Amino acid sequence: MNALAGILGIAVVAGVNLYAAILMLGLGLRFGWIQGLPGELQILQHPGVLAAAAVFYTAEFVADKVPFFTPIWDAVHTFIRPVGAALLAFGAAGDLHPAAQVAAVLIAGPVALGMHSSKMGIRLLAHAAPEPVTHSAISIAEDVGVIGLLLLAYNYPYIAVPVLLALLGAMVWLAPLLLRILRLAVSGTIVWLESMAGPASQSEVPGWARRGASGAHLTRVFGRKGPFPRLCLGYLTEDALVYRKWLQPRVRKLAGIPGARLEKGVFVDILILSNGVSFYLTKDWSRDWERMDGGQQIRQALQKPAELS
Repeated sequence: MNALAGILGIAVVAGVNLYAAILMLGLGLRFGWIQGLPGELQILQHPGVLAAAAVFYTAEFVADKVPFFTPIWDAVHTFIRPVGAALLAFGAAGDLHPAAQVAAVLIAGPVALGMHSSKMGIRLLAHAAPEPVTHSAISIAEDVGVIGLLLLAYNYPYIAVPVLLALLGAMVWLAPLLLRILRLAVSGTIVWLESMAGPASQSEVPGWARRGASGAHLTRVFGRKGPFPRLCLGYLTEDALVYRKWLQPRVRKLAGIPGARLEKGVFVDILILSNGVSFYLTKDWSRDWERMDGGQQIRQALQKPAELS
């Protein structure tokens, strides 16, 4: 039970904040707050390791308070946190059988990736209110949770295991949303580089969206706020959103598309309709929207009757 609590605790907290986990484990060993860690992790209390962890924790503490920089920081750590969690779990299982050590690595990596995805999802959803106060409160809650879970895991393992399993259950329940979040994060990061070449092409639109739109010009979006699944992948026409639910195309009429405004972000932009509905646009499709929206404004200007002087 002690080993299970420690491995699960490390995997969960490292997926949220790897540097805080390393710093907390090192300080816990140094000052006796944490007991029962094997010799493989004693290196964490070395002054050099503590100093490095403190520097990176401070950098993450600042980065988490900046709303539009947080997704960049989390995207960079998509691979760092799971790998770090796997290494820490391997050390935490140092007193166990080699097969158990391998199992600890295989468990810790995916768990940390899931918690990392959950953190990214919460932060993306918090962009509905992109002011520093909300993100600061979330960041402080995460840090307190990291400290509390580690102390709980190594001091009260019989209480910690049910708590950690409940967190993992919540993560599984949120898995569909997390998959949509990862799709947006990966897509936004990749096409940020591809968008340098110009706007997206209609040839990239899948067949199910074309059939649902009946030949209209389509813009790929991810749902942000409105009467549709959060972060769902869809295609916007002049008056409707085409998306899939249970693998079946759905068409939802939307008012407020004419006159929508575009707010620029780092990796993704936000398209806000006049009725409050909003979408995320990756950079290539944002350029496509600007090109089509500009053409629509020109057509509307030409269609207006000339005023008599």
